[in-house]
Amino acid sequence: MQHTALLTALLLAATRLHAQAATVDPCPFTPAELKAAIGVTFQAGVAGQPIKAGSLTMQSCQYSSSRYSVRVGTTIYAQQADALQHLKVMLAGTKVPIPNDPDGAVFQEGQGDNTDPVVAYARKAVAVEIRILGIFYDDPSSRMATLRTLREKLAKLRRIP
Repeated sequence: MQHTALLTALLLAATRLHAQAATVDPCPFTPAELKAAIGVTFQAGVAGQPIKAGSLTMQSCQYSSSRYSVRVGTTIYAQQADALQHLKVMLAGTKVPIPNDPDGAVFQEGQGDNTDPVVAYARKAVAVEIRILGIFYDDPSSRMATLRTLREKLAKLRRIP
């Protein structure tokens, strides 16, 4: 009887953990959504190979345009606290909170020449990073102004999951 109760408790715990893990489309945006938000025409997203490491799964998708790419990275955890911890330790540089953001989203800054327009947040046990890769500015003197404009546009994208 005790073994049956223990087995039932273990199965319920495993089911609960499995149910907490979100299912996230690695390419959650349409090219039309990205164009509407950013103002540039993108090709359909191309998903990378997912990486599973213990209880987490890392996914990525890249949308290409003639100027630069948008990369969506998601790390799926079993618990929201782990996704929040991910934002604290896995993003280099300085995290600048977006005022009044319901998901506690941040912009990533302070990486010198490697600083790209980035918005990151944790939602439903998933750490999400949306980043523009490539030369996103027309001339070096406009780099920081363009970075600020683009990250504001990224922050207005539909939130996933």
